[in-house]
Amino acid sequence: MIRCLNKFLFRKTDQWLFWIITSLFIKGLFFIFLLYKHDYTAIPGFWGGTGGDTVSYLLPIENFIRNGDYSPDLRMPGYGILYLPFALLFNKALACNLLILLQYIIDALSVYPLALIALYVFKSNKAFYLTFYGYAISTYTSLFDNLLATESFTTSFLIFSVFFLLKSFQENNRNVKMHLFLAGLCFTETVFLRPVFIPLLIVYSVVLVIHFYQHLSIRSISLRIIILLCPLVFFDGLWIIRNYIRYSRIIPLTKTIYSPQIENSYLGPLNSFVESWGGNQIYWDPSAEIRWFLPAKTLHSIAPKLQDKNISLPGYIYTTEYNNDSLQLLRRQLAVYLATGTDSLTDSLRRKDLLAGIREKCIRYSNSIKHKKPLLYYVGAPLLLTKKFLINSGTYNLFNTPANKLNAISFCIKIFYSVLYLMIIVLGMMAIFSLSKPSIFFLPPALVTSIIVYTIAIHPIILRFCEARYFVPAYPFMLICAVYGGYSILPHLFKWITGKINQVVG
Repeated sequence: MIRCLNKFLFRKTDQWLFWIITSLFIKGLFFIFLLYKHDYTAIPGFWGGTGGDTVSYLLPIENFIRNGDYSPDLRMPGYGILYLPFALLFNKALACNLLILLQYIIDALSVYPLALIALYVFKSNKAFYLTFYGYAISTYTSLFDNLLATESFTTSFLIFSVFFLLKSFQENNRNVKMHLFLAGLCFTETVFLRPVFIPLLIVYSVVLVIHFYQHLSIRSISLRIIILLCPLVFFDGLWIIRNYIRYSRIIPLTKTIYSPQIENSYLGPLNSFVESWGGNQIYWDPSAEIRWFLPAKTLHSIAPKLQDKNISLPGYIYTTEYNNDSLQLLRRQLAVYLATGTDSLTDSLRRKDLLAGIREKCIRYSNSIKHKKPLLYYVGAPLLLTKKFLINSGTYNLFNTPANKLNAISFCIKIFYSVLYLMIIVLGMMAIFSLSKPSIFFLPPALVTSIIVYTIAIHPIILRFCEARYFVPAYPFMLICAVYGGYSILPHLFKWITGKINQVVG
C-alpha cells in the first residue's frame, strides 16, 4: 500500500495536470475552511473578509466605472484591474466573491511553477516534491486567498514571473521571447500590486545577462532585456502619462508611501516614534507597544476580538528630552483628543490644538532618539523590527481566537503550522547563507534568495514595517530555501556534530 501511495503522490515532475489538480484540491479544502470561518463582512452577501486597505483598492475602480475617474488614486491599479471586469458585469458582492475565487485559483496554479523553480535551481526531485507539498499545505499565504487584499495576487504573480524567466533559460527553448514577455508581464502586475518590489527588476536583468553572456552576443542579450522590460515600460508609461496630465509632475509609482489619513493624523508621528526605538506599531497585534499609548475604548473599537496583554515600555528608550512621565502625559493628552468631539467650534478648535501638540511631541521625541541614541535608532531598532517581522507564530490570523480558547484539534493544527513556519524560517536562513556565493555572482539561485533578502531589507530595516503580512510574497521562496537546507545542509551539519561528539567521547 505504501508503495502505491508513493507512486501516486510522487509522480514524474512533468505530469502537470496531476500536479495542478492536486494543488487545486488541497488549496480548495483550505479555501472552503476560510469561507466557513468568516462570520462577519463589511459587504453584505460577500463570502470573504475585508481589511483596512480594501476600500482603497475597490473604490477607485467603482468611481472609474461610474464617472471615468480613477480616484482616490493612492494605490496603483494592479488590484483594481483584476476587479474591473467583475465590477462591470455584476453587483458588488458577487464581483468580490468572484475576485476571491480568482485569488484561490491563481494561488493554486502557482504551486506547480514554484516546485519547478526549486527543481530548476537545485536540480533535485526532492526539492520539487518537498516544495510542492510544503507550499500546497502552507496556510501562511493561503490565509489571504479569501481577503480583499493584495497579498494573494502579489505572491502568485511574483512566482509566475520567476518561473517564466527561468523557463527562458532552458536550452532548446523555442518560446524564449514569449516566456520573457510573460515574465515581464507578471512582474509588471506584481509592481502594480506592490510597487515596493520594482528594484527586483535589476536582479532579474543582471541574472539574465550573467546567464547568457558566454553564449549570446550583446545584441541578443539586449533584445532579451528589452522584451523583459517591455510590459513594465508600456504600462507604467501609461500610468506616468495619466499622472502627469492630472498632477503636472512625473509619478512613476505612487504619490506617497503612507496614507494621508494616517500621515496627517496622530498615528503618523506616533508610529514613527514607536518605530524609532524598535517598537511594534501594528495596533491590532495584542503585544504591540503602540497599544500602550491608546485608550482601551479606542483599542476595542478597532480590534474588538483581541485579547489584551500587559504592555510595558522598555527602559532604554528614554532620553534627556523625555521620560516615562512625559509619555504618561502624552498618553493622557491622546485620550482627551480621541474623546473630544467636533460638535461645536470650541471643541473643534480644542481638538485641533490637542492634535498639533501630540504631533509635535511625537516628532520631537523621535528626533531625540535619532540624535541622542543613534546606535539604537540606526542599528538596534531595525534589528528588533526584523526579529518581530520574521519570528512570530506564523498563524496569527488562522483562527482569530486566542490559543487558550481553541479546542484540542484546532490547538494542534495551530501548533503544527507554527512549528512548520519557524522551521522554514530557520532552515531558510541557513540556506541563504549557504547560497550566498552563487547569489552574489547573480546565478539563478539569486532569483530566489534576492526576493527574501530584499523583502527583509526594505520592510523592517528601511521602511520600519514589521507587520507579518509584508513577508507573505517572500514566503514561498523562503520555503524553497528551507527545502534545500533540509535535504542538503542538515545531513552535513548532523554529520559534523556527530563527528565532534565522537572526538570528545573518544
